[in-house]
Amino acid sequence: MGTKWIDTWRVRWARVKRGGELGLSGLLLMVGILLSVALLPELPGLVSGTLAGDGETVRTLFVCVAGIAVCMLQWRWRAAIYPELRRDTSQEETS
Repeated sequence: MGTKWIDTWRVRWARVKRGGELGLSGLLLMVGILLSVALLPELPGLVSGTLAGDGETVRTLFVCVAGIAVCMLQWRWRAAIYPELRRDTSQEETS
């Protein structure tokens, strides 16, 4: 009787962790999208500053592009990054 209760809570905890990881990955994706939208109006100035040789502009452009890439890649590879998303919970529920 005690193991059934523990198993029920394990399944519930796995669902909560999975939802949290999906929420976190979605939040980081939204940060990447917002960063992309914020970078668009500044892009012509950043590119011209980079071509002119301004080091601060190069650094700013690099950090923005790297931040967007990290946000997008973590979404693309979220099943590899977040452990709960690797499992197929539909198989656990039917057992």
